Amino acid sequence: MATHSRFSRHVLALTASVGAGLLLAATQAAGSPPAPLPFDPRDPALICNGMNGKLGRSESLRRLAAGLVDDGAVQLADATTGNIDAEDNLDLFEKLGLMEGHLMIGKALVDARMQRDALPHFGHPVRELYDYLKPMFKARHYPEFERELADLEQRVKRTPEDPATTAAYNDVLVKIDGLRRTIPASFSGSARFMTQGIALMMEAAGGDLGESLERGRITNTVEYHDAMGFARYADRVLAANAALLSANAGRIAAEMKTTLAAFPSLAPPSRPTRSVSDLMGAASRVRDMAK
Repeated sequence: MATHSRFSRHVLALTASVGAGLLLAATQAAGSPPAPLPFDPRDPALICNGMNGKLGRSESLRRLAAGLVDDGAVQLADATTGNIDAEDNLDLFEKLGLMEGHLMIGKALVDARMQRDALPHFGHPVRELYDYLKPMFKARHYPEFERELADLEQRVKRTPEDPATTAAYNDVLVKIDGLRRTIPASFSGSARFMTQGIALMMEAAGGDLGESLERGRITNTVEYHDAMGFARYADRVLAANAALLSANAGRIAAEMKTTLAAFPSLAPPSRPTRSVSDLMGAASRVRDMAK
């Protein structure tokens, strides 16, 4: 997510991370107290102040939602939606995408035994995004899951490779999906709505790639991974909705290929493989497909 200041990034060697994980497992097996973490969780390099006051509805989101209303492409309200309108639903789709994108990239980093890199992405959902979502739980009569998010973060800190941590991760994804399913079918079943949602996530990936750069080099690994998670989430939405998107699915996939090419590996390249303007252009062309 976007930051107003940049933090220095000192990446831990993979061999040290693996060794620390083995040491933690050995001490726990012997019944000893948990070994110290192989990093300081308070390290500024692990903290992303993210939206930092910019978590509200972007101009892009407002314009896209207004387009849905203007041409009557979807039914704005029914007995289940009350005062929840097109903008509310697109906003929820985007914010849950940001949350799931964080968790997806965090899990990928855990699986690669890059725990230090993974940890921020389990903290962002509960500390940056959740407060924004809180009013939506009440409006949509859906149970909150803040405690589950916090528990998952603690599990990743202490026992990242434990099967119980994976189970907690999967449980949180189910809860996120449940809240997403409160978006009425008149929206979620609309090709225009889904195209707009994908475009917003692609735009978020481009914005955070930009935040990862300093003088043309990728210096902020947290932001690089944020962007990578958002791109991967957008690609997952595209794959899940290929039939709905029909004729445009292939065109969107071509633009998605450009976006994904900016993230060739979990370890970021020293210089970006695609420019921010490349990613923003791809997002804009997808957005145009929803017109």
